[in-house]
Amino acid sequence: MIYLICFCITFAMLIYVLSFEKKPSATFVLLLTIILVSNGGYYAIAASVDLDEAILATKVSYVAGIFGPMLIFLIVAHICKIHIPGFAKCIMHTVQGLLYMAVLTAGQLGVFYQSVEYNKGPHGAYLTKVYGPLHTVYLISMIFYMLATVVAAFYSLNKKSVVSRINVQIILLAMALIMSLYMVERIAHLQIELLPMGLILGLTIMITPLRKITDYSIDNIHSNIDDIIQKTGYIIFNQNLLFMGSNIYATDLFPELNEWELEEKIPGNGGRFNTFLRQPLMEYVKENDHENIEDSTFSYKGSTYRYQIGFLYSGRNRHIGYVIRVYDMTNIVRKTTG
Repeated sequence: MIYLICFCITFAMLIYVLSFEKKPSATFVLLLTIILVSNGGYYAIAASVDLDEAILATKVSYVAGIFGPMLIFLIVAHICKIHIPGFAKCIMHTVQGLLYMAVLTAGQLGVFYQSVEYNKGPHGAYLTKVYGPLHTVYLISMIFYMLATVVAAFYSLNKKSVVSRINVQIILLAMALIMSLYMVERIAHLQIELLPMGLILGLTIMITPLRKITDYSIDNIHSNIDDIIQKTGYIIFNQNLLFMGSNIYATDLFPELNEWELEEKIPGNGGRFNTFLRQPLMEYVKENDHENIEDSTFSYKGSTYRYQIGFLYSGRNRHIGYVIRVYDMTNIVRKTTG
């Protein structure tokens, strides 16, 4: 019964992500899909009536164990702004695919399972297995990707202006839950699989940083036409005026942004932002007029810049913060006055 509940929860998560997320991560959708299929496999094992059915369901259930840790690593690398080259991804997928081919030999060859015995317990049917050499390779691959995910998260802690410390803490919590439940399952030799529950808990936790990355992504708010016609800077804050990110041109105009920590308050120690934009932003937030856009200019070192402050909305038109748009209009002013 517990596997059926896990299946329903994963299915609900998949429907939610596909229906309500503005730009769902393809990797996250793929991860949810394979976990959904895997949970179906676990349920089929428990409901099986003979050895052949149980082995077939086991082959289906392993899809999450084979591909899940790798996809989680790729998702975390994306959250932590770590670039994984295309050829590396190709190798990773190929290796895991070959490993899954070994899973498909269960019950026929002795490379993954040397022997399998069918049993019935209080939670349904289960298999007692004697593992083959390639099952050890499977465990090594799982441990490798879990450790790689943790290392990537810790590595990104030093990149506070690029990666949110809160997001990293959420990732580490998710990985701790998944690894802890899996270790309990392995050490205690339980008749029930804990990995499905661990993956669901981990994914539920990881949805939060993924949603924030999507909601506050510069790519979701800028206009390609604007960037062709003129250089435009974007600075984003959430509803609590915590800094959520900026693009390269904004950091050129306001170099102190490179030192700001994501999801932290605006530092009050000087800088061009505090000189030109902090007060207008505070006044705009205080007015709380969703129909109004603050539109004004400031001058710096002989150049004139125009800024616009407006509300930031998610894909469901939910107010999630504020965006400041800044661009150089010096040439426009000179042509007008000339």
